[in-house]
Amino acid sequence: MAPYNALAIANYLLDKAKSEGNPLTPMKLLKLIYFAHGWHLALYGGKPLINEQVQAWDYGPVVSSVYHEFKKFGSGRIEQLGTDMDLSTGEIVTPRIALDDQQTIALLDKIWEIYGKYTGVQLSNLTHEANSPWTSVRNDPENAGMRSVGIPNLLIQKDFELKKAA
Repeated sequence: MAPYNALAIANYLLDKAKSEGNPLTPMKLLKLIYFAHGWHLALYGGKPLINEQVQAWDYGPVVSSVYHEFKKFGSGRIEQLGTDMDLSTGEIVTPRIALDDQQTIALLDKIWEIYGKYTGVQLSNLTHEANSPWTSVRNDPENAGMRSVGIPNLLIQKDFELKKAA
């Protein structure tokens, strides 16, 4: 499968959370998507899960489109699915994962099983560990003073490959 619109991943996780009565905040959702993307890169030879670069913002890794879609919920629970505009038709759509993409669904279910029990702050703390991709990018002198800078997929992949080997 080609990389997904990040909102399709967000919507899958939001549906999962709702079905289990475990609401998501924007911070928790962003971190879950980061972990899903990282594990996808590590497990599938560097193939990205999402079609957008993860950014190293001041307070952690962020997928910009997801942040902007859900920032209106602040630190509260997200109450609706994400939408996007279909550029070919101009219609507003709700991005979804292909129903026959069992590989992605299995990965996201595993991400939810492992990481879904943590708060957004706890997940954020995991992304801020020493030598994490976010920390490496934020501490690079070339990026000093920048509010946001992209985290290369290769850096994320290598980090999650190390986690897989541990």
